[in-house]
Amino acid sequence: MSRRLNEVGSTAAVGEHRIGDLPDDLLTYLMSFLPSRDSVRTCVLARRWRSLWRSVPALRLEDGPRGDGGPRSKFVDELLLRRHPTPLNLCDICSEYDTFHCEEAFTRIKPWLRYAFSHDVRTLRVVAGSLTTNLVLVSSHLKRVELCFMQFKGSVNFRGCRVLDVLEMKGCNILASILCQSVRHLTIKGGCFDDKTRRCISAPNLISLKLAPCQGLTPLLDSMPSLVTASVESFDQQYHYCFDVPCEGCDRQARFPVVLEGLSAATNLELTTDDQNGFEMVPHV
Repeated sequence: MSRRLNEVGSTAAVGEHRIGDLPDDLLTYLMSFLPSRDSVRTCVLARRWRSLWRSVPALRLEDGPRGDGGPRSKFVDELLLRRHPTPLNLCDICSEYDTFHCEEAFTRIKPWLRYAFSHDVRTLRVVAGSLTTNLVLVSSHLKRVELCFMQFKGSVNFRGCRVLDVLEMKGCNILASILCQSVRHLTIKGGCFDDKTRRCISAPNLISLKLAPCQGLTPLLDSMPSLVTASVESFDQQYHYCFDVPCEGCDRQARFPVVLEGLSAATNLELTTDDQNGFEMVPHV
């Protein structure tokens, strides 16, 4: 029995030694896949681990309302205060506030967003039922943005993100135009567009586009000469055409095919719709 215990102990020692042989950069990279709270907890493992969490190149943050066992936001504030100024590969923020407290939620995460941008974040992911009237992002490092379950009533402006390549918006209510100069891949899935005013998407460098809202008016699409693939889905075909609703900067006649006009400059187009009748081509005079 003692021989078996010795063998187990030796195996464990070898395993610990192998982990200890990894360089700090690799350890902090591996820790970046953990929630930030768990990353900080590694400080109790050994003397060497006491400050590794300070240099992890990712933030995975959670925020919840008061009464859930203590406000998580206090932990996050302390984390950001003590963390080394290491550039961020990723900032992932998940807010569990309900829609009745969306203003409070957005107030909570705004300083976290400012921190991420001041540390050259490359990928930003925000999951929050937070109401914002205006989203204007400026960054020379941000390459990917994922926004989930958010609501936008003012402009959604990414023109200040000069290297932004991928924009995904899932389950968002978008009551504003989207401006994204550098984006090459745009996905908008679930949620809704405005059903009273037809908004606009200006993304002249798009290569791929996927629009699959649950409801709302299909937005006007500015010229996209580099577009290769596009998928546009809608539960109601009439939303693809102009009718008696105001459109931003539009004087087209009724029944004009908004979608097809916006995609007409594509070099190679794959267009799909869940409407069995397809797109009705109506001559424009």
